[in-house]
This record gives sequence, structure tokens and C-alpha cells, in this order.
Amino acid sequence: MYRVMLVDDEYMIHLSLKKLILSMENKFLAVGSAEDGNEALQLLDSVSPHIVITDICMPEMDGLEFIKSAKEKFPSIVFIILSGYNDFEYAQKAIRYGVTDFLLKPIVPEQFIKTFNQIYAKLKANEQTFSQQNDWVLNLEYYKKQLAEHIWNAKETDASNLIEIILNHYQKNQQIPLSQFLENILFFLDKALKKRMENLSLKIPDHFHWSNNIEISLNQLKTIITQMIKIIQSSRNLGSRQNILKAVQYMEEHFPNESLSLQDVANFIGVSDAYFSRTFKEEMGIGFIKYLIDLRMKKAKELLKSSNIKTYEVALYVGYSDYPHFSRTFKKTFGLTPSEYRKIKLSS
Repeated sequence: MYRVMLVDDEYMIHLSLKKLILSMENKFLAVGSAEDGNEALQLLDSVSPHIVITDICMPEMDGLEFIKSAKEKFPSIVFIILSGYNDFEYAQKAIRYGVTDFLLKPIVPEQFIKTFNQIYAKLKANEQTFSQQNDWVLNLEYYKKQLAEHIWNAKETDASNLIEIILNHYQKNQQIPLSQFLENILFFLDKALKKRMENLSLKIPDHFHWSNNIEISLNQLKTIITQMIKIIQSSRNLGSRQNILKAVQYMEEHFPNESLSLQDVANFIGVSDAYFSRTFKEEMGIGFIKYLIDLRMKKAKELLKSSNIKTYEVALYVGYSDYPHFSRTFKKTFGLTPSEYRKIKLSS
């Protein structure tokens, strides 16, 4: 229901208006009343009306002054003026202040109901339009995030298809010029993708600046997206290689630590566990765990061949406190136990 506030210094007018509003109780609700403009202004904050019915001639502050002041703070309120025959022309001037309609005194119930039904229809239509616009804004935010995701993952076809979907929605909800709309999308992509690159410590190329494009067209946006994908892929590939080299160096230095984990190395280079696991395998052709085991076995093999360190001490040095586990892993890797390997090397 829409809330209606009454402003009039005549008690009987208040009563008749409330009765008429009550007769339309499924649509409107009387929420407050005032006798002059000053009192009405103070009441607006507390009752938050959708509609205000106000007389023109009142003490303290008249209806027009009240409407002018109220409109500055509450521009969406619908104002209806009550007017006597003698001030009919005066009432017409109120249209300049944003008054929606006026009713003549004495109030004719049929005219009141007709006017309020028209206002109800307008408010409902505005409500629906606002809801659609709000849905469009929410959908657009989702689409922009999805578009950034497609670009990040080099899904050019998906990105192009999504642009067509976004454009289709835009054509149904046009509020700004197309070029400005596309610039807004580009600005979002520029900002979102740079942030992702920074989060992965990827170098952002000097020419990765798209948000200053003016009067961009749909075809230009698609071309820019293709360029974005190429630059991001190149930067990610370079960044991945650099990160994996750092990771391998870190593992070379810390493999004796038995608790060394994928998470430790991922934290060291500043990326997520999942991203590190995937890129490590892509760059090295082998999973993290297998690489770490092979690294430890290689170091153990070198120690067994070139030193007199006892085999259990070799196990400790390469990150195994459990010697039987070390021995089994060594044999699985080289086909010999650590002792057998050392014996063969010493005899050769």
C-alpha cells in the first residue's frame, strides 16, 4: 500500500479525506496529518509518505512554500493540491513546483477516487520500471564479472557471445549512449583484470591501459578484448615461468625440511595452492609431490655415492625422519635400497 499524508487546517477536510482513503484501503493508507506547512515538513521524515495531499491557503507556511521545501529533500513524493474555486489559477502555478494533480473543494468522492486510481497506476508502473532497472543493474554487474572471467581464461568465443547478451539487454534498457555504456564495461574490465594480475604478482605491460578510450564502438570493444586476452596470456605465461623458477629454487634450499609442503611454496611465491599446483605441473611436466620426492632421492643418491654419512643420516638430511619410508621410496625410485646402492658404488 502507498502511504498518504494530509496537510490542511480544516478538521472536516481531514475527516472526509481519511474516509475516502479508507475506502481504498487495499491501495492506500493514511499515515499522518498536519495543519500547516511547518508542521508537515517536520512530519515528513517520520511517516515517509508516497503521496501528500495539501491545501494551499494555510497559516504559518502555505502549501506552495511547503511543496517547494519538501521537494528539495523528498523529490519522489507525489503532491496533490486541494484548491478552492477562487484560488484555482493560483493552484495551476503549483505545477511548476512538481505538483502531480489538484482537487477542488468541496471534494467530490468520484473525482477523488478517479484521481487516486490514476496515481496508483503511475506509482505501480514506476515501481515496476525501477524493479526492472534494478534487475538490469544486478544482471549487468554479474555479466561484467563473467566477461572478465572469460577474458582471463582466454575464452574469446564465450566473451564475444556474452557481449551480445549484454548488448541485447542494453537495447531493452537504454539509459545512456551506447558508446558511453561500452566505455563503462571497458573501464570495469581494465580495473578488474589489472587487479587480478597484481594479485598474482604479474607484470602489467605499459600498454595495458584501455579505460581512456573515447567513443568506442562494439567492434572496437571486441578487438580490445582479443588484445587483452593475448596480453594477459603472455603476461601469465611469463609470470608463471618466473614463479615456478622461484619455487624450484625455494625447494632446492628447503627440501631437507620434512614438513615442506605445496602450501609453503605457494605462500612463498604469493599465489593460491590450486593455481600453483596447476601451473607447476604445466611448466615442469610433473606434479609438485613427485618433483619433491625425485629431488630428495636425487640428493640422497649423491650423498650415498660421495660421502661416508650413514644411510639413516642421509635420510634425515633429505627430509625423512622415518628411515623405512625413506628406504622404500629410494628402492621404488632406483630399484635398489640405499645400502645396496652404496655397496655397488663403493665396489665399482
